[in-house]
Amino acid sequence: MNDNREILDLANRFESIATDGFEGRSYRTALAGLAHHVRGHAGLAPQVAHALGVMIRLIGESDPEGRFAAKIAILQEAVELLTES
Repeated sequence: MNDNREILDLANRFESIATDGFEGRSYRTALAGLAHHVRGHAGLAPQVAHALGVMIRLIGESDPEGRFAAKIAILQEAVELLTES
């Protein structure tokens, strides 16, 4: 099992990339690169994907107006990249 700090750090790195995308900057290359890095470590991708899922739910619950829908969509892209077979 991986250290929770490592998992949270990686989830926060994904969130930072999503913020870039939300603000209109290019993000797909960084998102794919980080997902590739995470998938290269056995057992890490599902744990980071889970942490991102929690983050997505928290952002969604705190944003009933949907202002952060684009950011949530980017985080969901990250989850999809992490859970690809």
